[in-house]
Amino acid sequence: MPKHSLQLSKRTKIIATLGPASNTPSKVKQLIQAGVDIFRINASHLRHSDEIYPLVEIVRSASAAADRAVGVFLDLQGPKIRIGDLKSEFIRLKNGAEFTITTTPIEGDDTMVSINYAGLPKDVSIGDAIFIDDGRVRLKVVSKTKTTITCKVMQGGQLSRRKGVNLPDTLTHLSALSDKDKSDLQAALNAKVDFIALSFVSTPKDVIELRSYMAKFGGEKTHIIAKIERPVALDYLQEIVDVSDAVMVARGDLGVEVGVENVPRLQKRIVKMCNRRLKPVIVATQMLESMIQSSIATRAEVSDVANAVYDRCDAVMLSGETAVGIDPVNAVKTMRQICDVSDEHMYKMKRQDHAPLGITVKSRALSFCKAADQIAEENEATAIIAFTSSGNTPLVASKLNPTVPIISPTDNESASTRMVLYRGVIPLNMPTKFEEIYEWRAMIGIAIEECKRLGYLKIGDIVVVTAGIPIGISGGINSIRLVEVD
Repeated sequence: MPKHSLQLSKRTKIIATLGPASNTPSKVKQLIQAGVDIFRINASHLRHSDEIYPLVEIVRSASAAADRAVGVFLDLQGPKIRIGDLKSEFIRLKNGAEFTITTTPIEGDDTMVSINYAGLPKDVSIGDAIFIDDGRVRLKVVSKTKTTITCKVMQGGQLSRRKGVNLPDTLTHLSALSDKDKSDLQAALNAKVDFIALSFVSTPKDVIELRSYMAKFGGEKTHIIAKIERPVALDYLQEIVDVSDAVMVARGDLGVEVGVENVPRLQKRIVKMCNRRLKPVIVATQMLESMIQSSIATRAEVSDVANAVYDRCDAVMLSGETAVGIDPVNAVKTMRQICDVSDEHMYKMKRQDHAPLGITVKSRALSFCKAADQIAEENEATAIIAFTSSGNTPLVASKLNPTVPIISPTDNESASTRMVLYRGVIPLNMPTKFEEIYEWRAMIGIAIEECKRLGYLKIGDIVVVTAGIPIGISGGINSIRLVEVD
């Protein structure tokens, strides 16, 4: 394939978390140039919801200056359970000791601490595990009352105040949205973010509750990313995938609750499920963790990122590496290089391996996209051009893992910024509304001229074009053409 712009060669999408090291206009511009497709705002680190709008505006301005779509999503903190204050700076728990958790506000010591969730004694069962501080301290429930939980210390250690609590065996009755989440969510919807990520999803009802709440504030079209980080969510995985717009393999809390040794197989299961159900999927947490303090990634981290690409995830995410790291731009460039090399190898492998992809959602769009993929490969096309009003056709096409990139012209700005999450899809904002174009040949000509201007295509390239006729009416593709760029 002839050389084109770096953007055309890019397949796996990169998400960068904004933070003190990266939240200035100049730094965001550099990160976009390095390869960032979507920026994450982590609500857990926001002091106030008023901070959201300025961050979104920085990204939007940099996106416009770069002349390409860049997305933004808010990652809600979720109903985080924490222990209370302590009498001293820290306490130390010994293996085998008895330890009590109470719903009564107290200053804790090495025999008892308080918890910020009054319903915990009702939710837990005898024998349930309770992890504190990312699993550094592990307890087992031996008895309970209406206000207390008596535990045995299975793994002791040092604890300081306000540490987080994980409940791998327990289905809690906490609302999916805390008061802080609701405030942050309203601010994010007012700022017109592209995605909302919901933390600690347990069942499909959590996603449905969020969608219902968003509709009250005009956010019914904003897409939801369900974060899979609790064992109970795995029992409802297909149902959660089906009611969500995208899914994140949130390996931090997931590793705490299921054991780090189980994360690789669960990652593969979740990614495969999403690909089969035609849903975008993100792999996140500690991908290049050492680059928070180092300029070079470890060999194990490189393999981890590459493995996520080979699993065919849509996006990989950087957290502390770009939020507080010593060189966020270098971290993104490193991830970009790993993704590009892995993607290129994977597409070479695809040409030799035509095993079925196992997609379980059938549609007319899927049939047309399969045909477009085959036509592109047999005719050595440079790209597939998939016109879209909703973003659905490019998503379907991307899940077929085509050997060429998918350029997706649209006149829908919100669809454009959502498509930045789709693997191998390049959103293209049309300078003319579809409803103002009355002939398909003219629509193709306008899109190709935009592609030439941006360096995506050049004279002599072959492209496969898909669209729905009549133009601009959502309802799926029904036409395919093979076009030479002139």
